Amino acid sequence: MTAKKILNLPNLLYVFIWLCFLLPSRYAAEMKIGLRDWYAFGGVLVLLEIIYLIKINNKAKMQATKDITGFVYAVFLVWELLVSRLNLLPYVFIPAPENVFYVFLDDAKVMLEGFASSMYLLVIGLLSAIVSAVILGTLVGWVPRLRNAIYPITKAISTVPALIYTPYVVLLMPTFKAASLFVIFLSIFWGTFMGMINNTAFVENRIINSAKVLNVSTFTILFKIIIPFNMPRIINGLPIHLSTALMTLTAAEMIGADSGMGFYVRVSLNYANYTKAIAGIIFIGIVVTGLNEVVNLLKNRFVNWEY
Repeated sequence: MTAKKILNLPNLLYVFIWLCFLLPSRYAAEMKIGLRDWYAFGGVLVLLEIIYLIKINNKAKMQATKDITGFVYAVFLVWELLVSRLNLLPYVFIPAPENVFYVFLDDAKVMLEGFASSMYLLVIGLLSAIVSAVILGTLVGWVPRLRNAIYPITKAISTVPALIYTPYVVLLMPTFKAASLFVIFLSIFWGTFMGMINNTAFVENRIINSAKVLNVSTFTILFKIIIPFNMPRIINGLPIHLSTALMTLTAAEMIGADSGMGFYVRVSLNYANYTKAIAGIIFIGIVVTGLNEVVNLLKNRFVNWEY
């Protein structure tokens, strides 16, 4: 078993990437910088390998871990070989991985400030949308007349992507912060609201009838039975909500912000600094992955049932 964890395709690709560093580089000079030191890229490789060796101990996800890691290593290997070593691609538009990951060291302070700014807006907008949608969706789903009247309207509104009206909202709102919160709220609220209406309407009758037999109040049924009963569905939808909210926020930041992760990418593109732009895009992907891992940890910690 130990041999299988070490002697496999991802680790073979990992070794090949390190061997590429020994090859001479033909990378053209870029603004008199040329090829940056390999330390940042090497640190990323070591970190990925550590995560891989930890994750591979999970037998249920071993094959998926191998496939995902192998794909990432294959991309890095091709990237390193074709760009950094052979210089076969236009270096201005496809910079070397050493240069891209060196940005994380060079611009660490700016990127962390942008991360903090984006997370502030994301957390407030996301939580306010989910809490409002869960409470209102439960109330509407509980009353058949409200459900029949509001659900068709909600279904029509929820089909309009928030990205379509993001530019208009940014121009209309007095501040960018208010516009971002409003756009994030709308991008999450309607889908969650509609889902809660459905979840509430289709809660098993035996659960509701058992509560009514015990003469439980409507408030208790809604907030201590129905909402906890639907909690797994709410948490299972969080990864999608996070991705949607972050995508909407990033688009808004690229239109009218003066800080944030999307703003960092926009400024880099405006100045044709594709090295920093790609680093910013990778950073956003890392943030989304990290947030999804946090959601999974919360799910395992606070939700002990599934259906």
